[in-house]
Amino acid sequence: MSNRDPHSYTDLSQGRVHNMDLDLKVDFENSCIIGQADFDLSEAVSGALDLDTRDLSIDGAFDSSGNDIPFELAEADSVLGSRLRVTLPEGSKKFRVNFTTSPNASALQWLEPAQTAGGKHPYLFSQCQAIHARSVIPCQDSPLSRFTFNCKMTVPSDLTVVMAAAPGEKSDANTEGMTSFSFTMPQSIPPYLFAFAVGNITAKDLGPRSTCYTEPEMMEKSAWEFAEVNQMILAAEEIFGPYLWDRFDFLVMPPSFPYGGMENPRLTFLTPTLLAGDRSLVNVLAHELAHSWTGNLVTNASINDFWLNEGFTVWAERRILENMEGLEAKSLSAAIGRHGLLQAMNSFGKGSEFTKLEINGEGSDPDEFYSLVPYEKGFLFVALLEETVGREKMDEFVKKYIDHFKFTSLTTAQFEEFLNRELPGAAEIMGAQEWIHQPDLPANAPVFASSRLEKLEGLAKGWSDGVRPDVNEAVNWTPEDWQIFLQALPKQMTGEDCSWLNDNFKLNAQGNCEILCNWLEIAVNSSFEPAYARCESFLSEVGRMKYLKPLFSALHGNENTRDLAAKVYAANSNGYHPIARIGLEKVLAG
Repeated sequence: MSNRDPHSYTDLSQGRVHNMDLDLKVDFENSCIIGQADFDLSEAVSGALDLDTRDLSIDGAFDSSGNDIPFELAEADSVLGSRLRVTLPEGSKKFRVNFTTSPNASALQWLEPAQTAGGKHPYLFSQCQAIHARSVIPCQDSPLSRFTFNCKMTVPSDLTVVMAAAPGEKSDANTEGMTSFSFTMPQSIPPYLFAFAVGNITAKDLGPRSTCYTEPEMMEKSAWEFAEVNQMILAAEEIFGPYLWDRFDFLVMPPSFPYGGMENPRLTFLTPTLLAGDRSLVNVLAHELAHSWTGNLVTNASINDFWLNEGFTVWAERRILENMEGLEAKSLSAAIGRHGLLQAMNSFGKGSEFTKLEINGEGSDPDEFYSLVPYEKGFLFVALLEETVGREKMDEFVKKYIDHFKFTSLTTAQFEEFLNRELPGAAEIMGAQEWIHQPDLPANAPVFASSRLEKLEGLAKGWSDGVRPDVNEAVNWTPEDWQIFLQALPKQMTGEDCSWLNDNFKLNAQGNCEILCNWLEIAVNSSFEPAYARCESFLSEVGRMKYLKPLFSALHGNENTRDLAAKVYAANSNGYHPIARIGLEKVLAG
């Protein structure tokens, strides 16, 4: 099989790595990991075998007997990193590479004690999606190349390692003051799901299959917020069938984590911005749980097929929400998602390649075209398929799809072939070719209506004509109500209008990050100075790109706040993840 992934040097015709044995030593003083990787190939090969790396120092390559073998590290490509080519002796099934990561590894964030909740210990975590695993370990960094692994990680003795793998065993290391943790991942994963964290991390069981991990100072809030996790697992199994990863544990991260969540199997990562104190944002946990089937079990073959992961997962997340909270909750969530989708499509421009479901991302950095399009346009495609064939047939189809493709990575073409075979005629009825292969949003996109949604959007659309919500009623709105209302309001208002909102509803003091971000975006666009200090403090508290990008874009886009944008970024950039910094620097350079 030739190289089919435009974002990897992997060529599976050279050989396939099916298992890795990793020995990693974490050096906080020098912000690097010193590693040894033993590769097991699925069959004996000889000659050139290419691996992906980014900013790795390669300290040697060896055959199964420990003899040196030739290797070549090519000049770095700005998107792909550097190809590592090892030349294997005849009949090789094993080889080893020794390496050291860079302090600037794109997947790793090294936090000083002051950047953690406890303030006493350093912290390290990985974020390998989409193509950042190659900055931590040399690997075939393509979703096409799934592998199992064993990993020993050695860290300072006052720290704990958690890993997206079977729960680890702790042992003394050979070095004084260091402790080793050993993990096994028995199910095959794509490289972007390789994940770990090192810090002052504690644990609390929340159900028969779930443990919450986080810093001690965050445990009480985290355990309360996600206490319903077992109900979510049971609701997800009704949709997809049995959960095949044994455990669904999760780690509540430091604030600099750049995403809402990351579905690392056996150990999902979650942003602390979900700790709203009212369980109003736990749909993110439902989303990451759904990835246990769509994404982790059945994986996109490349970033070009990313919608297969996210579209089905958002659909499942909202089915779980419907099961737990009712159809109205699902409709409000879909409306919020549609707002984000239209914003993303507008930012790309009409007819953009990146508003298709199956895209051609060759030559472009996946982090640069990452957006809500595969999530929300993908959701609407799957929802339309459900409308077309009915829920009963849809549920049968999804279970069969998961069972047929489990522990594999597939292309959009393979999905289309399966769809046409299992649900003949459905693709033609719903216009699947336009949805998948054409840009923009088709006219037959499902609309999720509710009386609550209509009322909230009606209030917002009447704002310019003097319509105002009843204060006594609005103070009792749900967080979803507020998101709908704020998203539908004009993006620029008078100072008087902003004052009315803030005085009556204390929006500057809002604890729900979704509401606060929507409000601050309006306030900055409106040059509402009483919100500037809260915007500045909020951007110092969070590292999630969902909030950073719109707020820095608003600050930079307003002449009155452009200097403030530069000041806030300069003060906080060291606390943002490398992935976030790259994106924000492009915003501020625009």
